[in-house]
Amino acid sequence: MERKLTLRSGVALAILWSFSLSSAQTVEDPQTQYNQGTAYWYGNGVPQNYGEAANWYRKAAEQGYAEAQYRLGQMLEIGQGVKEDDAEAAKWYRKAAEQGVVLAQHNLGTMYVFGKGVESDAVEAAKWFRKAAEQGYDASQYNLGVAYRDGQGVTQNFHEALAWFRKAADQDYAQAQFTLGLMYADGQGIPRDFSEAATWFRKSADQTYAPAEFNMGAMYEAGMGVPRDLAQAVEWYRKAAESGMSEAQDALRKLAVMGYPPAQQALGMTYEHGWGGAKTDSEAVRWYRKAAEQGYPAAEQDLGRMLAAGRGTPKNETEAKEWFRRAAEKRVPPPQTKPQ
Repeated sequence: MERKLTLRSGVALAILWSFSLSSAQTVEDPQTQYNQGTAYWYGNGVPQNYGEAANWYRKAAEQGYAEAQYRLGQMLEIGQGVKEDDAEAAKWYRKAAEQGVVLAQHNLGTMYVFGKGVESDAVEAAKWFRKAAEQGYDASQYNLGVAYRDGQGVTQNFHEALAWFRKAADQDYAQAQFTLGLMYADGQGIPRDFSEAATWFRKSADQTYAPAEFNMGAMYEAGMGVPRDLAQAVEWYRKAAESGMSEAQDALRKLAVMGYPPAQQALGMTYEHGWGGAKTDSEAVRWYRKAAEQGYPAAEQDLGRMLAAGRGTPKNETEAKEWFRRAAEKRVPPPQTKPQ
């Protein structure tokens, strides 16, 4: 389930009022109390003070002001300005949720999923996700899709799952796009369609969602839903590794061991930068050299750079210049030593 705790609010937060403390302390209007709490939250006109923000939100919340109830619940859940208290957080989320505050509905749903402050209850979770989803909230639409896909709190129904995943995916919710791609790839509730799967994986991957980047690499490597293209596979695996996915480094290593220079160079990059695994300059040099010795220009450049700096290998400016020369012959510009 997606846990999406956010500061977004149904009330325009750009309208932040500041007051002198002497006048604010006598205020009884919940809207004004809420605005004062928000001023303290952001430090707008007063020193930022989460404790004071919580105090003012509580004043408004106790008068039934829905947005303040949500904000107070959020602060109690994460222990911001107040002692963390999941049961109290759930209580205030419920009050706000019952007044239709979408983020309170979503957060209350997640409390029921994880059993935070309430007994774990998949039926209650699905109920609150539905309320937020029907108001168009993407994370709740995704979570409701998961509930239908897995039969959590609702009767398992792939058609309903797809419908909710698509609603979230159409709002560019990356995890929903990825999951929709998985359902097309697996033929889960719909005819298997690798081309459609690749379309949704790409939409998610374009938002740097690592599992989708990895799957795009796998699709290109296998030629599933897209033309087989090892260069594209390597590029997507590299992006997934850069996003921290260790499996992507493993996929690059498999292609690198087979002797494919772009994979060797990309694997070197993962070791040099610590993408998807430990940062190891000597391993970076080893893989750059394998690709460079096959005439791959980007690796020639990278190997020269490492030799010139003495990173992962003894410093050798003469050899570095030779690799730079070879790369230059292929019209690869030399590394920049200062900003241009």
